[in-house]
Amino acid sequence: MEVATIDRSKEWTVDDYLQLEEGLLAQLIDGNLIMSPAPTTNHQRVLRKLYDFLSATLKGEIFFSPIDLYINEQNVLQPDLVYISESRNEIVTERGIEGTPDLVIEVISPSNSFIDRNTKRKKYLDLGVTEYWIVDPANQTLEIYTPMEYDTPKGYLIREGKVKSDVSDSIGFDLKSIF
Repeated sequence: MEVATIDRSKEWTVDDYLQLEEGLLAQLIDGNLIMSPAPTTNHQRVLRKLYDFLSATLKGEIFFSPIDLYINEQNVLQPDLVYISESRNEIVTERGIEGTPDLVIEVISPSNSFIDRNTKRKKYLDLGVTEYWIVDPANQTLEIYTPMEYDTPKGYLIREGKVKSDVSDSIGFDLKSIF
């Protein structure tokens, strides 16, 4: 049995990343290969409920992680959920998403909280996503960020309240329905 090792002595590129074994839970962030454990069952439940709601109300494509979102030669992220409207479907390619999605959702876990709240939030907003949601199952919160509200969430809900989105008027659900 071969043991996987990560060469931390170099700065990784997209070409290096593409040589990894398919299905590996890894992201390329600022030239560093970041690996994650599989998500918890609660993480998956919340993700499924979000997907079910969004897929019933939005036209376009919604993808689960692992799906590669190519930002540049040093950054390939894997959002938990990503939505691309019908008018932007050309950014969906055979290898992943190569352009700016409309909505990116990260369901945080203890192992990824710092990266999702800081590094990835900045990358998504700099890329120009319409909205970036951080969903925290442990605290039952949802934060909505936009490029205009870069450091402060445009929306912040705890345990309940109506989720509304600038991505589509059809997005509207009570937060407690996903926890």
